[in-house]
Amino acid sequence: MNTLKKIGLTALGTSLVAGSAYAGEITASGDAGYTYSSEEVGVRTDEGYGFNHDITFSGSGELDNGFTVSTTMILTETAGLSSSNVTLGMGGLGSIVIGNGIDNVGASFDDVTPRAYEENHDGMKTTTVIDSMGALSDGNSVHYSSPSFDLGGGSLSFMLGYTPEAGDAVTGEGGVAAQSAAFGSAKTAGVTLSFGGLSAGAFGEEVENDQGEASEQQNAMSATWYANYSFGPVSVGYQTGGLDHGKDTAATAATTAKTIAAAGGNFEFEKMSIAFNVNENLSVSWGELEETYDASSHQTTNIADVEMSSTSIQFAYTMGSMSIKGYQTDTDNPGWDSNAKSDEVTELAVNFAF
Repeated sequence: MNTLKKIGLTALGTSLVAGSAYAGEITASGDAGYTYSSEEVGVRTDEGYGFNHDITFSGSGELDNGFTVSTTMILTETAGLSSSNVTLGMGGLGSIVIGNGIDNVGASFDDVTPRAYEENHDGMKTTTVIDSMGALSDGNSVHYSSPSFDLGGGSLSFMLGYTPEAGDAVTGEGGVAAQSAAFGSAKTAGVTLSFGGLSAGAFGEEVENDQGEASEQQNAMSATWYANYSFGPVSVGYQTGGLDHGKDTAATAATTAKTIAAAGGNFEFEKMSIAFNVNENLSVSWGELEETYDASSHQTTNIADVEMSSTSIQFAYTMGSMSIKGYQTDTDNPGWDSNAKSDEVTELAVNFAF
């Protein structure tokens, strides 16, 4: 009798293992290259050579019910981990992502106008507004991406995100984010629409104030919307938005450098760009970004607005796995400081994908 039980249990165990088969694989890819950069601030010029490389490790597999599980880790030239996440794909039900370095929903909306190479803020010493959409919701977030819904020739999709402890803190395996000294939970949402050559979208983030009447008196927020249109080899785009971290700090004078993390008041931006595909290998672009600091939302004292503006000309040329890219970006009033000297950054990069 015991022998029969053993045979039966062994057969059952074999059946369970066979019924929960999981086929998966791990892959690695990356890119590497050389850069030359030059920065001119007033009469001073700094220049030098550098290198860059990113190595991406990806794993994926399919469950018996058709769902998929995938994971990604990206290592940069500093041997640091720039992104790490796990995605559960649920077919027609959408997908769920949990991880670090994914900027929550805001990553899909932080600078989406057409360009040949980099965003305008690349090389700047100042963190820009357009690059900070949803930044407080990164680090320990979970977000849901819907499937694409057909709209009779067009399509629509949306994303929803939640961060239990906002503030960009990074958590490890099985970790719990430490309580933020300033922020509570954060909620994000974004929607994208495409129809023919037109694509448009909108994003919003709200972060709960966790300080009462102390240094954080209002909920923090960031929001943006954009519209891009492509016709033949030409793409044009417009994006606008802003953020307010709800700080009740003293207003910063127009002649003083400011940071998004510390300044009281709100920041707004407008971006316009055009990109042209000369042929299948060469593309060029022009973009203009204007970002304005306004202290009036938190202060009764009349303090002048300060506009930081940048213009970027770019190109990209590809030859199989090799690419040559470059840009020149000129910035006036860097750091929203009306007394700051103009900043010109030039970069040339040769890159190889593998």
